[in-house]
Amino acid sequence: MVKHFTFLLLVCCSIAATAQSVKIDSLKNLLVKPQADSNRVTLLWKLAEQYQFFKPDTTIELAQQAQLLSKHIKYIEGESRSFAVMATGQYLLGNYTASLNNYMQKLKIEEKRKSVRNYASALNNIGLIYILLSDYEKALNYLYRAHSTVIAAGGAVKKELENGILTNLGETFYKLKNIDSAKHYFSAALKTGIKNESSFYQGVAFLGLGNVLAAEGNDSVAMMNYRNAVPFLNDGTNNDMLCETALGFANIFQRTTQPDSALRYARLAFDIARHDGFLSRELDAANFLSSFFKRQKKLDSAFVYMEQAVMLQDSLKGQSKTREAMIISTNEQIRQAEIAEQELREKETRLQQLQILAICIFIPIFFILTVAFSRIRIYKNVVRFMGVVSLLLFFEFLILLLHPLIEELMHHNKILELLMLVLIGAGLVPLHHKLEHIVLEKLTKEKNLKIEKSENLNENNCIGEQKNKEPETKDLLSTSVIEEVGNDLKKSSSVDNTTEDDSNNVNT
Repeated sequence: MVKHFTFLLLVCCSIAATAQSVKIDSLKNLLVKPQADSNRVTLLWKLAEQYQFFKPDTTIELAQQAQLLSKHIKYIEGESRSFAVMATGQYLLGNYTASLNNYMQKLKIEEKRKSVRNYASALNNIGLIYILLSDYEKALNYLYRAHSTVIAAGGAVKKELENGILTNLGETFYKLKNIDSAKHYFSAALKTGIKNESSFYQGVAFLGLGNVLAAEGNDSVAMMNYRNAVPFLNDGTNNDMLCETALGFANIFQRTTQPDSALRYARLAFDIARHDGFLSRELDAANFLSSFFKRQKKLDSAFVYMEQAVMLQDSLKGQSKTREAMIISTNEQIRQAEIAEQELREKETRLQQLQILAICIFIPIFFILTVAFSRIRIYKNVVRFMGVVSLLLFFEFLILLLHPLIEELMHHNKILELLMLVLIGAGLVPLHHKLEHIVLEKLTKEKNLKIEKSENLNENNCIGEQKNKEPETKDLLSTSVIEEVGNDLKKSSSVDNTTEDDSNNVNT
């Protein structure tokens, strides 16, 4: 029961699973678009879900891509979902250790996020994997923690997860042969299933109680529980558990000396298992039938089913080897993907380092240019502007360098990061203003001295030119005076000549 129930519960409880999923082709078309954001992460883990039932290795590969991208862009929800889908794929592949590791990674994320529902789900899934690994003590540890968490949370979380946790606790105690505790938890799971109107969990609880009571030797009550389980499990989706129920009937009928009924239910289990490809259930039924016919002295039939059992064992071994090969191949794919991701991150880190180096070179050069411009004839406002920009670049570069360190020290707590940045700003802002005042005063002072020197030089040149022009003016004045006197003399002589002529005319 535990393997089928574990598979179904991992699929149902994995927060990456959805009832209605997008088609594989449409998801692939959406993934063609170049993007590296949370939407791509969602598309990757949804596509991974579509492959988990027939290509678990592809599921693992896609889920790992989603996980690595989530980690790079710091998308915590996507990383948690990706770990869950990857763990489901590894469980289906039979790699329980890797599945456990991924659920542990998911648990670490959920502990930091303080999500009660996801935290309890991760604890429950870890308990399930430990059941499959036959480490029942650790399974109980995690299942108890999950149960106490959902009881404390109550509400929708309790309604969703309590049934599964109680069933897993019952299964664990059944494996430990602790009959009383197993009956207690299966009975509690049945009550919760009835309360929540869950047909599946009612069927699981009845089956668990039937197995426990049959192990206890209470065949009549066990038979009643098996009969109660059949209507809930006979819906075409729980055939693996239906095979287990049929084998339970067969064992009880054999102990109660009802060979015909035992044979009928054993063959029913064998046929269902063969039809649906449940090799382990088919092997259990074949072993039962071989032993049954041997007791009935029907050696031919016993030999036939013994041959079937041997073939099924070989098939299971071959299947196990195939899974081991797939696990090795998948592990290598994961390793190669991690190497490629590491190379990409190293390339991005080198690019960031080159950018920081370029900034470190640019800021001093820009400041040197500012000082140089302050020593040549250029507008004073330009010098002031370049000085302010230089200081802004310097202080913002300091914040850029300090921010990753602050994030690490504050453990990515945004409130603490904000407080730390405020404290740093409270110290840097006054320092910035003071340095700005000093630097601009120094730059503009030199600029003002140069301007004053140039103005003084211009004044001196003007005075010299005026002095040089004064003698020329005096010469021009004397020349004009002489010319005027000459003209007056000429006029007076012409007047005298005219008077003499007139007197001569009179005498005549």
